[in-house]
Order: sequence, then C-alpha cells, then structure tokens
Amino acid sequence: MKLLLFIDRWLTRITGWLIIFFLGVMIVMAFGQVVLRNFFHTSIEWGDVFLRHLVLWLGFLGAIIATGEGRHLKIEFINKLAPERYRKGIYVVTNLFAAVVCFFLMKAAIAFVQMEGESADTLILNLSMTYFIIIIPVGYGIIAFRFLVRSVAWAAEIIKGDWHIEEQH
Repeated sequence: MKLLLFIDRWLTRITGWLIIFFLGVMIVMAFGQVVLRNFFHTSIEWGDVFLRHLVLWLGFLGAIIATGEGRHLKIEFINKLAPERYRKGIYVVTNLFAAVVCFFLMKAAIAFVQMEGESADTLILNLSMTYFIIIIPVGYGIIAFRFLVRSVAWAAEIIKGDWHIEEQH
C-alpha cells in the first residue's frame, strides 16, 4: 500500500510540474501569435493547432490532479441518502466503478492512438499525430490508477474499523 501511495504522490508532483510547463508554453505561444499577427502580419502556421493540443493535454493533466484530490465530477446522491457509517464503503464501490470505466476508456483510446499511428498522419513539424494524442490513453490510465489507489486506501481503513470519511466539497 505504501508503494501505491508513494507512486500516487509522485504522479501528483510530476503532473503539477507538467501543468506549469505546458501552461507557460501556451501563454508564450499565444502571446507570440498575437504579436506576430498584429505587428508583423504573419503567424506561426502550426501555432493554433499546437495550442489546441496543449489544451487537450492540460485538460487531462488537470483531471489527473482533480482525481487524486477527490475533486473530480461525481454524482453522489446515493452518499447523501446513505447513513454516514456506509458512506466510505459507497465511496470504495463508486471509485472502483470509475476505475473500471476509465480502464475501458483507456483501452478504447489505445486503439484510437494505434489507428492514428497506422495512418502515418503528421500534425506539425512532421511529428506524428500519435505524440499529440498519447495523453488520452495515458491520462485515462493514470486516472484509473488514482481511483483504484483511493479505493484500496479507503478499503484498508474500513478493514481497520475506520468508517469515518471527511466530506469533500
């Protein structure tokens, strides 16, 4: 369990640094595009496409962070109706379900990336489209892992007799 939590903490750190880096690149690139268009009547041909793909990356990286913090989108009307004693157990089941869903989304995304790789399409600077969309299966895989880690941690707490859960808002 300690190993899973250690990996989870490092994923948070790496993801945070990637968000900072990609956001910085986006700001510089977008500002550069505006300056080039307004003052030099030109632009970087592939700049807008690159920025759109960075938004995709930032969306998945943000979802990875949100999942680790328990701040992802969730429907928890069942938890609000259930007695407090059973809420942690419900969280375990719903997070396991979310992990399974993300696992299947990851598998579908892997097939999508493979199809794009076989098409030999390039996006910018003759780079394969695969480099720009690889975040989709990787993101879903990490999100599934984080849901699984939370479920296992809560299940371990339940086994130890700790049914209390801090409400997340």
